Amino acid sequence: MRFLTGGDLVAMTLAQEGVDHYIGILGGQVTPLFDAIGRNPALKLVVPRNEAAGAMMADGYARAAGRPAAVISTVGAGAIYSVAGTAYAWGDHVPIFSISPQVQSWKMYPAQESLQGCYQADMLAGVTRWNCTAYNWKRIPRLVQRALREALSGERGPVHMDIPVDIFFEYHAVTDRRLRRIMPPPGSSRFSGRVLPDAGAVAEAREIVEACERPLLVAGLGVLREGAWEALASLAAKMPAPVALTPAALSALAGDDPGYVGVLRHPALENLPKALREADLVLTLGAVLSEQEEMMDMVDRSRTRIVQTSPEPELLGSLGRVDAALAGDAASICGTLERGLGGVSGEREKWRDACRDEFERTLEAVKKDAGGKGPGAAASALGEAMRPEDLLVLDGRESYYWGSLLCPAGKNDTRYLSHGLKGVGYGLPMALGVKLARPREQVFALCDTESLLHHVQELDTARREGIAVTVCVVGERFDWKGVAEGFGLAGETAASAAELTVAVDRARGRGAATVIDMTGFE
Repeated sequence: MRFLTGGDLVAMTLAQEGVDHYIGILGGQVTPLFDAIGRNPALKLVVPRNEAAGAMMADGYARAAGRPAAVISTVGAGAIYSVAGTAYAWGDHVPIFSISPQVQSWKMYPAQESLQGCYQADMLAGVTRWNCTAYNWKRIPRLVQRALREALSGERGPVHMDIPVDIFFEYHAVTDRRLRRIMPPPGSSRFSGRVLPDAGAVAEAREIVEACERPLLVAGLGVLREGAWEALASLAAKMPAPVALTPAALSALAGDDPGYVGVLRHPALENLPKALREADLVLTLGAVLSEQEEMMDMVDRSRTRIVQTSPEPELLGSLGRVDAALAGDAASICGTLERGLGGVSGEREKWRDACRDEFERTLEAVKKDAGGKGPGAAASALGEAMRPEDLLVLDGRESYYWGSLLCPAGKNDTRYLSHGLKGVGYGLPMALGVKLARPREQVFALCDTESLLHHVQELDTARREGIAVTVCVVGERFDWKGVAEGFGLAGETAASAAELTVAVDRARGRGAATVIDMTGFE
């Protein structure tokens, strides 16, 4: 028999479901959870300087690890600050688990009657896939499991849980038998297998694919989130077909893949609007509804057939007429379509090669436009200095414009970008989260000056927690070397490709966070 608080139940349930990273700032009302984390050496706690940045760190962790991290924010102001960071995960359908204490359950409503009390659950409801309040101690494990089921199902997304302070601190003597009754065993609370599309719908979609001569695949964030990049590449080669990526899915296909033809809606890529106009079929794979909406606005549906896919059946057809619809996960849809396709079509092969050639010509024009100075030259030099296995977060207008094309993915799942809300300022905290998830790999953040200033205080988190990211800054001139040294970190200045190569090599060998000022690139 043992005594367990509400905080113990949260930590134990999350741990058995595979959540072992916590990001949050301590508050008196949430100490039972911090105590529970401290008692379990298998759990990792990271303390950011700001709750919004903490949620962005969890966002980066979830993208790179393929599983959620938990974000802790204390009652009132802490929960309010976390909303801004959680919104980025909501916009990109990234599963994170947010948890906050509330004031005592008997004085939660109306909120004005209690110090720090506010309608925090209502605020977070607008930027989460699901949320709840735990009013009963013994219900905590099942609510945690329900939240994870919602976070990891369908199009996925962040979830939030409020626990009143009296429920957090409440404790009971618990036997193993009682614990088994209130906490179902791991793996029993949610489905984690593949979702196969309907056989009849697959046959219909396959018939459309076989009949087309100019197909275009549009791959979205779900390909990365579900680890479906090999299935995507295999289907694209079998059809064969060119593949356009949404901005949030920059590494769903390697940059040197013969089918890769660029990033949708990138302002420098004139080849993709042309390809969408000429395609006789567009097949979406792993694209969430908002990504599909952006793509469909570029297609003439009177001339181009559409095969829509989604992990959530109720979303199929919600954007208007489609010629076939497949419900299932991206890898399963790719696999089932590929297995029934005939031999390689010569017409489709010519079309793919023509699209690739057009993309390469456009890319050469972008490289020429980058010239020998400014953000374009800096991004190009960084792309040359990075290794295929290196990870990169892009944050800011200049960083995205140049970095998405001139720092192409050498391997799958190596590029990260928050696109859903089209905001800035997430780059540094997201890179910290990515590094927490992939500690043995080199993690870079390419940020504009104005983007990095949003959460520059997290350089202190990098120092305190020993998170060895390399932050490269372009855009408006600023003394970033001095800023880094002011935070107790290493700072470098690079104004040429040769200087950047040396700075990157030094950062690799340093084993600590480094800031490279590239704002004076010439």
